[in-house]
Amino acid sequence: MRLRPALSLHLALFAATVAMPLRSDAIPAFARKHGTSCLTCHSVYPRLTPFGEAFRRNGYRFPGVDSDYVKQDTVALGQEANKKTFPNSVWPGTIPISVPIAVGVNGQAFVYPDKGASFPRANQGTQFVLDDLVAEGHVWLGASLDDTITLWGELTFSGAAEVEHAQVLLNDLVGPKHAVNLYVGRGFPTLTSFGPHSSYLGDARITTVPITGIYGLSTDPFTLVDNYNGVELAGVVAGYVDYSAGVNAGKNATAVRLNSENWYAHAGTKLGGLRLDGEGSQGPKDAMRPWAEDALTLDAFVFHSREYYPAPGGGASPPPLGDTSFTAGGTVRGQLGSLELDLGGYDQKHDRGTSGLASVSTDVEWAELSYVLFPWMVPAVRVERIGLRPAGGPDVMAYHFMPGCAFLLRANVKAVLVLNVETASGFPADSGGAPLGWAGGNADWGGFINAPRSTATPTSHQAEFESIALFLAWAI
Repeated sequence: MRLRPALSLHLALFAATVAMPLRSDAIPAFARKHGTSCLTCHSVYPRLTPFGEAFRRNGYRFPGVDSDYVKQDTVALGQEANKKTFPNSVWPGTIPISVPIAVGVNGQAFVYPDKGASFPRANQGTQFVLDDLVAEGHVWLGASLDDTITLWGELTFSGAAEVEHAQVLLNDLVGPKHAVNLYVGRGFPTLTSFGPHSSYLGDARITTVPITGIYGLSTDPFTLVDNYNGVELAGVVAGYVDYSAGVNAGKNATAVRLNSENWYAHAGTKLGGLRLDGEGSQGPKDAMRPWAEDALTLDAFVFHSREYYPAPGGGASPPPLGDTSFTAGGTVRGQLGSLELDLGGYDQKHDRGTSGLASVSTDVEWAELSYVLFPWMVPAVRVERIGLRPAGGPDVMAYHFMPGCAFLLRANVKAVLVLNVETASGFPADSGGAPLGWAGGNADWGGFINAPRSTATPTSHQAEFESIALFLAWAI
């Protein structure tokens, strides 16, 4: 997600936690390959069922022997006998007989009922926005070359084309099945036991905060959940413990490519329910409700990042500056049949993250409660809290309340209706200590979450009914 240099806290946090580009894990190309419905792996996509999560963790392969479940014809790339003459011949593989791609579109519309809320005040009283009703187009590629190697890619079109994913997944390298997998290329870092977009109402399960974007230092800020070039080692041990560890290129908003020093690690365990790798004889608790299980999943993660950005206010060619951050956090997901409670939080420290190049600490928490009322209707409510504590500046505390409902119009067509209520106190400060976005600060930043209606009360803490958002997406 690229952010403009002059971006309000309202827009930065709103875009980071509400915008819902269509992401997918088990794409329609896999449904065609295995001759099964999208609902085998998804509830309201891109949200995955327990089986769908196991499919993702296994490198987009069915439990057991993946090729045993393939219904689509394939083209052999070499003879099976070549395995006996390796390394004097190329190890054989297959490709699908049809091109293994899928396409999709997503967008959103917003209604701002309160003319006095932040967005209408910053945009000439605008209360109805259809500009992004068609916001992004996607082309996905998913193909298994054999029972251990999978190719995975995603190309997104939104004004310009961007390669969001391009990975080679090497599975079952050594040891027990699913224990050691290697992912090479561009993709999301694995920070929990679940897919990054495992939320019914938001884009990402983990609420992300673009610190250097909020304070105007970077046009493409580092966040925990983003697309990075890197290498990751991941696996499932004994069915109910999973792990991941990786390094990636991180973010460099400079012309000079510098060592980002990014590394991360995660460990998780699941109590009850389907095994994390989907193996064994235990299936869904109820075949008519494949999303439902009784389980508790615990995760912990750390992430170290170094991000480079141009020096603010420097000369013609100032040397780039760097911000080092360290994040430690954890998540809990409890399921009781169709009822699910998802909790998480983390603490993140930046050494030079503010406009005055001072240190800033961030603590983030979220909770999402959902219930699958029908296979095509999931009411939910999500609450997010974000705290910023810059050295020498005012603290910021923002809350975001999201009641809503996710719908499947068809298995591959969805709509999500969300109400957004926000409140905040305090505002980021510039290098002189003046709050950004109001008198004395950076006027270009415009309004913030719950920006004061007068500068006489800059730290007021009052809830705003920000918007009603409708998200639409389809994939085929």
